[in-house]
Amino acid sequence: MPKGKTIHKQEYPAFLELLGKVRKEAGLTQVQLAEKADISQPYVSAVERGLLRLDTLQLRSWLAACGSNLGDFGKALENRLGDLEAKASNPSKTKPRRGR
Repeated sequence: MPKGKTIHKQEYPAFLELLGKVRKEAGLTQVQLAEKADISQPYVSAVERGLLRLDTLQLRSWLAACGSNLGDFGKALENRLGDLEAKASNPSKTKPRRGR
């Protein structure tokens, strides 16, 4: 496995997008999530922007406040990452072909 923090990996934005999507699909603002998860709104914002990271237990609390769980989030994340890997391994399908 390559050295370095996961925040520098190409997959990390997919994680952050999914995290924000879960909150928004729950109909929560950052302020509402912060209140439900007993954290601050600036913390929620910093996590969603990738400035701070969540450990597994923090992620579990975040998801619970959104009415979700680690299992569902993990499945959705695996699907997103699988799509990214498929695009990376077959870039010709993601880029339009130019005329000859």
